[in-house]
Order: sequence, then structure tokens, then C-alpha cells
Amino acid sequence: MKVFENTTRSATFATVKRYAILAYGAFGTMFDVGLMVLGSLLSGLSVAVLLAGFDLVNVSQDLSTGAMLISAVVLAVVGLFCLGVASEGPLGRGRRLVGFKIWEVGIGRTIAVFAIGFAALLLYQLVLGFLDGLPRPLYQGTEGIRAVGVAGMTVMPLIGVPLSLLIRWAPSKYVWVRRLDVPAMFVVWAITAMVLLT
Repeated sequence: MKVFENTTRSATFATVKRYAILAYGAFGTMFDVGLMVLGSLLSGLSVAVLLAGFDLVNVSQDLSTGAMLISAVVLAVVGLFCLGVASEGPLGRGRRLVGFKIWEVGIGRTIAVFAIGFAALLLYQLVLGFLDGLPRPLYQGTEGIRAVGVAGMTVMPLIGVPLSLLIRWAPSKYVWVRRLDVPAMFVVWAITAMVLLT
């Protein structure tokens, strides 16, 4: 009887450990991809604001050059911080979900990206309350958080994650194709967020 109980406990522990690894890998990967998308958006926006601050591009914003430059620096710092955190996360360390079935990876990534999108929308609502009286480019940067959140909750579960699974499903002789699953999710998420932001 004790042997049976020990075996059952070991099997339960192994199952819990396995799905904990899946959850960590899925959430880590999707969080890092989301940070990469947000960091890229904010860095790109900071360059656009910087160009406008130096009057290299014409924009219809009645802001002083100083306000534009400060906004560009703030956006760049936050964007580069997001990219830095993403590079140090599970994705940056090359952690991949190896040993899991395609459907397990799909469910894990779908739940993860939806939760991360929801968290981004909560963060957007939180940050929005602190923007009164600040320059408009900072408000646009905050809209980038909203765009990342909406894209994460809608398009990513429907297109981004299935596309990544299709790529992972490639024959084993095409190892280089399988490595494109994360870049494919980044492209889908980034394009969707940019469309929502414009």
C-alpha cells in the first residue's frame, strides 16, 4: 500500500513539475516577446519624436523643442529597458519548450499571451491616470501599451500562436524553420500593435 502511495505521489509530483516547466516556459516566452514588441514600439516612437524635436519632420503638434526632446528620451529609456529585460529573460537565455506536445505548447502560449495582454491593459489604465499635463508623445507611448495588450488578447491567440505551432510542426530536417516560431510571433504581435497604434 505504501509503495502504491509513493508511486502515486511521485507521478503526481512529476506531472505538476512538468506543467510548471511548461507554464514557466510559455509565460516567460510570451512575456519576453511582448516586452520586445513594446520596447520596439517605444524606441521607434522616440526616434520619431526626436526627429520632430529637431524639426526634421513636420508634425502638427504645438510642443516646444525641449518638451519633445524630453519625451523622446523618456520613451527611449523605457523602450530600451523593455528590450533589455526581454534579452535577459527565458527567451534571451535560449530556453525553449522541448519535450512537450504541440497542443500543450499551444494551450500554454495561448493562456500566457491572453493573460499578458490583459495585464498590459491593466497597466495602461494605471499609467493613464498619471499623464495629466504631460506632453502628448508620452500619451502616445502609453497608447503603445494598450495596443500591445489588445493585440495580445485578440490577434495573438488567433494568428500568432497557431502560426508558431505550424512552424514548430515542420519536419525535423528543417531545424532552421523550427527556430522561427518566436520571431513569427514577434512579427504578428508587432504588426498588429502598430496597426492599432496608428
